[in-house]
Amino acid sequence: MITLDDKPLEYFGYRALMEHYHEAIPNVRRKNIMIPGMSGRWDFGSELESKTFEIPIQALSDSSVSLQALQNELVAFLMDEYGNPREIKMVFDYELDKFYTVKIDGAIAPVLRAHILRNKTLPFIAHDPYKYSRLHGDEIVWGSEIVTFEWHYLLGHEGDGASSGVKITSPTTINVNVEGIAVQPVFEINGTANNLKIECGKYSFTLPNFSNAKWVVDFEKYTVTKNGQEQILDGIDEFYLMPGSNAVKITGNNMNVDMKIKFRDKYN
Repeated sequence: MITLDDKPLEYFGYRALMEHYHEAIPNVRRKNIMIPGMSGRWDFGSELESKTFEIPIQALSDSSVSLQALQNELVAFLMDEYGNPREIKMVFDYELDKFYTVKIDGAIAPVLRAHILRNKTLPFIAHDPYKYSRLHGDEIVWGSEIVTFEWHYLLGHEGDGASSGVKITSPTTINVNVEGIAVQPVFEINGTANNLKIECGKYSFTLPNFSNAKWVVDFEKYTVTKNGQEQILDGIDEFYLMPGSNAVKITGNNMNVDMKIKFRDKYN
């Protein structure tokens, strides 16, 4: 039913039972304030809390020695080199095209020793409550050895040109398609340009003049690097691509750049 870092539970000698806990929407954190003299509250919006999962599993062996070894191997897999819970990519077999980033979030054994080894529940938590496409746009193409027709992607295209790379020598507009909800992209820009400006809807940013340089503008991590060195640039704040088709406009002078717009589709 699930894979963990591309490994099925059977790899560890367990199988997941059908009944499991998978929140469609986690708890909501409400941001509001009560103001004297005002009815109700002033609403500043809401945000999602972490998403939790409970996966009941059963060992495939009846040998107590084998069961203990299986448990040890599973525990070692769930922890990092310091013995603490680590981040794991979790994929459900009924949604193969998407993944959550989770950590183990509590005890995984009941009290009675007779049941500790044979049956247990894996409690996971995704502090980032969203699920993401397992592939970037340029990886979703005909002939892919990863994408199958069980996935929900429309496979009748050759990949998103923006994410696989576009050569820009004059002002141009490219269309970038986003599924799910709004995403914060990563722009990879390599070459030469003066006053290079990139716009999409109400969002835009401009790079200073550069020659034979590689820029990486990561709006998800809010970082900018030039030739691998971190930069601090005025006017670079946030940039979102919205669900559907996005017209990304590139302008400037003396342009000779290769540009990629990288992102994973993001879903509730």
